[in-house]
Amino acid sequence: MSNPCNPTGKLIHGDELARWVGLARTLDCSLLFDEFYSHYVWQGDAPIVSASQYVEDVERDPIVIFDGLTKNWRYPGWRVTWTIGPRRVIEAVTSAGSFLDGGGSAPMQRAATDVLTVEHTERETQAIRRSFGEKRERLVRGLQRLGVRFDAEPEGTFYAWGDLSRLPESVNTGESFFRAALQKKVITVPGTFFDVDPGQRRHGRPSRFRHHLRFSFGPELPRIESALERLGQVVAEAR
Repeated sequence: MSNPCNPTGKLIHGDELARWVGLARTLDCSLLFDEFYSHYVWQGDAPIVSASQYVEDVERDPIVIFDGLTKNWRYPGWRVTWTIGPRRVIEAVTSAGSFLDGGGSAPMQRAATDVLTVEHTERETQAIRRSFGEKRERLVRGLQRLGVRFDAEPEGTFYAWGDLSRLPESVNTGESFFRAALQKKVITVPGTFFDVDPGQRRHGRPSRFRHHLRFSFGPELPRIESALERLGQVVAEAR
């Protein structure tokens, strides 16, 4: 499964995304793209990033794309999603969905066509860039003032991947910071949750992401301001 934005918020686009699609075509190897965050783009002029622009033949290219209204259109209660790919793949997905849950709600799908027009999508995306761009800036700069570093500032999604290694020892790992922040009623996600360790085979070796934490700038700006104030208390009490 591939996503235009990895956990760090580093964006995959342009020539790099085209190379991935081309490689899948050359090797005849299916490549699955989760594009639920593809409208959250903070670098460059393109407001939307999609592998679809590099597909030459939807029936022959082994590219399958997933998207929906919950993230890119900011309609979390409107549970309408879709899959784009070769007909044989769509038929298999349709068959599986019908067997598992009867398929999506037809009225909700018909209503969704009104918000999937080019004009409406562009307006929604520009609104996202204005609102979330401000929240991104506030969260990243606020965390930097607390001593959190960023190997790469988020270029996509609404998450920031922070390095805690220079914070006081009692809160310089994802797990310890998570517990301390939870005491202040702030939710964060330890970086180890995003590590790849099939079968738990490391046998006690520490995770490469043990000093990292994922922060979200999805909430409203006042909540972000409140969270930064409380996280400042966490760092101050650890000194």
